[in-house]
Amino acid sequence: MTVKPVSRLVHHVFPGRNPLATAGDRIEGAVLALAIAVTLLAIPIAGAAASESYATRRAQIPVHQAARHEVDAVLVEDAPPTIGSTERGGVVESTPVLARWRLPDGSARQGVVQAHHDAEAGAVVPIWIDQDGAMTEAPTTEEGAAFNAILLALLLWSAVAGTAALLYLAARFTHQRIRMGRWADEWARIAPEWTGR
Repeated sequence: MTVKPVSRLVHHVFPGRNPLATAGDRIEGAVLALAIAVTLLAIPIAGAAASESYATRRAQIPVHQAARHEVDAVLVEDAPPTIGSTERGGVVESTPVLARWRLPDGSARQGVVQAHHDAEAGAVVPIWIDQDGAMTEAPTTEEGAAFNAILLALLLWSAVAGTAALLYLAARFTHQRIRMGRWADEWARIAPEWTGR
């Protein structure tokens, strides 16, 4: 089952032994071979970039965890009621609401947090704050660092593979246009002899 596709691929990449192969076939085969080589070479490169990203983010974990704290923000006003839906048809899950929270030193800070619609004043929303008491993102975790590294590797490899595929498709399309043009010219030349016109 898999032998025929592989055999076809090999013959497509290396059409040199085919007596009907043209220079365009050989160029197309070379572009295909280059696209395959670049796509395969991109695997270890994407892996190395992901590994570097993971190491960098993992080194930031202790710093983030030491500099960020989770506190409870208390809503000082009611959240607006659910009115409409998003453009995709789903209900908007959260909305900005004014809230107040206390810093580790006991002082209070006020700001806008994301809360569910219909939440009432006095409701508690957990947030993360930095050393200055300003809201920030949750600290990086090992799982988050690993996920981001894997996502980076997939995005890098997909970009390279997609570019290589587009390069090959462009070469194939150009070759087919040239081939069809030559066939049309050849048919125009021999058609009168075949049709008697």
